[in-house]
Amino acid sequence: MPDIFLSYNREDQPTARRFAEAFAAQGFEVWWDTTLRAGEAYDEVTETALRTAKAVVVLWSPRSVVSRWVRAEATLADRNKTLLPAMIEPCERPIMFELTQTADLTGWNGSVSDKAWLTFLSDVRRFVKAKAPTAPSARPPPAGASIPAQSGELSIAVLPFVNMSADPEQEYFSDGLSEELINQLVKIKSLRVAGRTSCFAFKGKTDDLRLIGGKLGVNHVLEGSVRKAGQRLRITAQLIKCRDGFHLWSETYDRQLDDVFAIQDDVAREVARELGVTLGVGAAARAPGGPSGEAYDLYLRARALHANMAPADVGRSIEVYRRALALDPNFAQAWAGLSAAIAHSFIYRPDMIPTLRKEMEAAILRAAELAPGLQEINVGRAYLAWANYDWAGAEACLAAWDGRTPDPLGIFSYFLTILGRSGEAVNLQLAARRTDPLSQGVSFGLQLALDADGRSEEAEAEYQRCLDLPGDHSVAGWRAVTRLMTGEDDARLRRRFETYVADGLSWTPFDHRLLGVLDDRKAALAVVREAFDDPYCQDGPRMGAIASWAEHLGDRDLAFRALQRGFVELHGLTLIEIWHPVFARLRKDPRFKDILRGVGLVDHWRATGKWGDHARPVGDDDFEIIR
Repeated sequence: MPDIFLSYNREDQPTARRFAEAFAAQGFEVWWDTTLRAGEAYDEVTETALRTAKAVVVLWSPRSVVSRWVRAEATLADRNKTLLPAMIEPCERPIMFELTQTADLTGWNGSVSDKAWLTFLSDVRRFVKAKAPTAPSARPPPAGASIPAQSGELSIAVLPFVNMSADPEQEYFSDGLSEELINQLVKIKSLRVAGRTSCFAFKGKTDDLRLIGGKLGVNHVLEGSVRKAGQRLRITAQLIKCRDGFHLWSETYDRQLDDVFAIQDDVAREVARELGVTLGVGAAARAPGGPSGEAYDLYLRARALHANMAPADVGRSIEVYRRALALDPNFAQAWAGLSAAIAHSFIYRPDMIPTLRKEMEAAILRAAELAPGLQEINVGRAYLAWANYDWAGAEACLAAWDGRTPDPLGIFSYFLTILGRSGEAVNLQLAARRTDPLSQGVSFGLQLALDADGRSEEAEAEYQRCLDLPGDHSVAGWRAVTRLMTGEDDARLRRRFETYVADGLSWTPFDHRLLGVLDDRKAALAVVREAFDDPYCQDGPRMGAIASWAEHLGDRDLAFRALQRGFVELHGLTLIEIWHPVFARLRKDPRFKDILRGVGLVDHWRATGKWGDHARPVGDDDFEIIR
């Protein structure tokens, strides 16, 4: 059951492709047939997709209005109450559709910020949601349902391998193996690999592979199982073509735990061979010899804890990484993992940065000595540059990043946004969303970049999309609250804030008290001013929240004091907030320049000449904010 069936004339295929790709980028499953047009048989496959689609988008043009195939599709959609037409060129629609509301997209060139497109997209989203079944259907999608992968592109998703061990707690091992295979395959330049978060959204599910391929935009799936008993492993893997479910390859490996890296290499090479691409990676990306079995087991435990992202689990992962390295000091990936876990702990415990910084630096250096080609080392260096406000170091990490190795926090997009290059950040996150469309983290990074780029309507649309994604919505929910602080609709802001607090998403200690007095500006400001001195709020994220409320409630002095403390004095890792629309009025105040100087951005801009989208130089020693 596709979300959208796209009806068009063959001569309008370039325009149809623009619509299909734009819909797919928003997470819709799109059926659009590039072959069954103009005189070819109107076959059962097309009719099934047409009848089961939640919305049928008909593209009217001088060519499609005279096409009996497009007319037939529009007629059936109208009968099924799924018709959503759009005019792509001026024309006279068939008379029976003249009274049907039709979107005018004759001037749309593919821009995702075009107001006519955003209005139409909003209508489509509401239409699809209203037509969604109340319970999942056991019926598989139509056999001919297309996959929104680019034409001629090779793409794959590695689904979480099933834990077949007697101990259910061994799940971390099968999950870890799946992640390692993703990391191996992502190094193949001619292969697009779906991101870890999107792949793991199907863990424990039995969805039809054609449906999975459509949702992830891939044409192949790698799946398998793991049975672990002591030091013995049995790993089964199989490569399947999404469109027809055809098994291209399968293999079973009976090995010792110490051989697990070799198994990963074998699987990756077999996949590469079947897809006709060159692997070009494998053992060369790892330290010679590989880790011991016990050290590798601990490494996977640490990764599983780290992936939970809860503060306590991140702290525990650091301890488990240390245990793995005590057993095998030459384990390069564990050193890189330790550095990333320490970096994550900086977000939750900025007071620990001075204590742990040296250990993080040593971990990165050791990993680089053991495996210089390991891209995870570059990500670790990026975290360190961020923690130190080392913008030149951040630029160097960005230049060295291969663009394919997973970027755990969207750190490179965050760098670009902080540096004022929000347009570049948006493009980077759009590409990341195509690879990992079901990732809450990727969606949030895109929302931040869009807001910083002055495209709040698109940011809001992406926020609405992310509400259906798995994961923690608390940070995105807070950003959605602040987005409404820039408008005049206080009632809407209050409703959203009430929902945010009621849903348990709040992470600042004063939200409940503030909600009770939000209609009383004087009382609300008293709550925010008290929070400024609360020991629990002495970090970048909470100072950013205080600054947001202070600006909204009209205490500009408090807003600047909070920004100064949170970002200049405490080196808050949420510095990205400075370009959020809630601070647009603050950016016109001369004191905002002092914040930018205090965090080192002005010196970096002047040294590199890369002033970005928000500022520009004035003479040799001054600058101005332009957005």
